[in-house]
Amino acid sequence: MVVAIAGGKADALVPRLAGREVLLVCMDQVVCCDGAVREKPEGEEQARAYLESYRQGKGATCVNGIVVHSTATGKRVTGVNKATVFWKPFPDAVIDHLLQKGDIFTCAGGFVVEDPELSTYRDRIEGTIEAVEGLPIKPLRELLLLAAAPTVTHVLFDMDGLLLDTESAYTVAQQEIVDRWGKTFTWDLKSKMMGRKALEAAQILVDDLGLQGKITAEEFVTEREKKLDVLFANSSLLPGVEKLIRHLSKHKVPMAVATSSHRRHFDLKTGKHKELFGLMHHIVTGDQVEKSKPAPDIFLTAAAQFEGDTPDPGSVLVFEDAPNGVEAGRAAGMQVCHVPDANLGIDQRGGAHCELASLEQFRPEDWGLPPY
Repeated sequence: MVVAIAGGKADALVPRLAGREVLLVCMDQVVCCDGAVREKPEGEEQARAYLESYRQGKGATCVNGIVVHSTATGKRVTGVNKATVFWKPFPDAVIDHLLQKGDIFTCAGGFVVEDPELSTYRDRIEGTIEAVEGLPIKPLRELLLLAAAPTVTHVLFDMDGLLLDTESAYTVAQQEIVDRWGKTFTWDLKSKMMGRKALEAAQILVDDLGLQGKITAEEFVTEREKKLDVLFANSSLLPGVEKLIRHLSKHKVPMAVATSSHRRHFDLKTGKHKELFGLMHHIVTGDQVEKSKPAPDIFLTAAAQFEGDTPDPGSVLVFEDAPNGVEAGRAAGMQVCHVPDANLGIDQRGGAHCELASLEQFRPEDWGLPPY
């Protein structure tokens, strides 16, 4: 509903912008609580009822619809963002203050999240305060980047944690090794290692866990290899992968894999999926480039191997799950779609043209590609 309303606003404004090249942003927000949409309170009785439910612990969910339209190309992208705010029990004096002040009668849901007296009792926000206020900055930034970007002509995929569920194998193998010294292989450490070559990543682990003098990076990799040989043989596809790859292949969109894994591991991991990976134009593995991610080398190398002229970097779409990979894709001048693990910290997200929970959420038409 919110996207439809924002889209209607855009439809009404676009004709007025004829001859001008701008990015038009239109938004709409509704507030929901207890399964119902809450408009602006119609009177004191309704306002009190709204506030009473909030101080009893019921959350107010703010749903934002965003539409960004490029008048230069006609490209339109949309998004929905949600955030829910909860309050601790607050006294009648706060309700009386809000009613007397009157601002709540102009706000959907009947609250002003930044009101000094009410905010004192704010318990938590599931999402961002910007989304509650009606201006979700991060998703808006992503949609602006996407709307301004050229149409995608070529696609590059990372592999581990994006196409194949191999990251769990790395976690199991590495935790088994560091267990000997009572260490824990945390997600924070894992995120530092993701996307890097084996020895480089192992050295990060040794340094981070203080294992110098107990095991070298080379010894760690050797021991890990033996464990991974068994685990990798059963790697499974992640949600949305097969549908997307077959769709792009059907429409003859050139695509390739650019993975930090070396060739032997690539062959092990993809053993059960050879036919699907055979739809790729080519494969570039980590042992084919000198510098690993976050350097852009692997993506530039992969792009140069497509048939014909090397595509313009801005027309290449990179799919990545790792922060280092996102940085590498952006350094290469390419468009980047980030599909992070749910455990990845919020401080390690951002910078990509979009962020998805899984490839199932990918909408090809937003990138100028044929729709499903």
